[in-house]
Amino acid sequence: MAVQFGGRGRRTARHLQQLMVLAFSSMMAVRYCLAAERDGKDGFPLAAAMEWRKAAELLGPNAHASDRCWREWERIMHLPRRLAGSIGAFNATPCASPRPTARTIAAVSTPHNIPLAAA
Repeated sequence: MAVQFGGRGRRTARHLQQLMVLAFSSMMAVRYCLAAERDGKDGFPLAAAMEWRKAAELLGPNAHASDRCWREWERIMHLPRRLAGSIGAFNATPCASPRPTARTIAAVSTPHNIPLAAA
């Protein structure tokens, strides 16, 4: 049977791809859950919390399973889940650099062994 690229075939391929991504993320989430339980038993609560959090993020579409992982994270960290940002997200606003002056420009552009004139 030949692969169809138009109409229904394209939708089926997209649906199949989404199912494969969901299956892979679910498999990875189960691994994180097992590792979190093992780390918790071995006395590494922060490592366990991080793995519960990763599992919860991977299980996002499955609300019940994701909620269980978040509850475990909250239990270990003693924090509400609203304080847990996404892993890798950095929402800091950049600081404004001071306005350059002639002296700072000269200090950057001249070699250090040449003395600057008194300002």
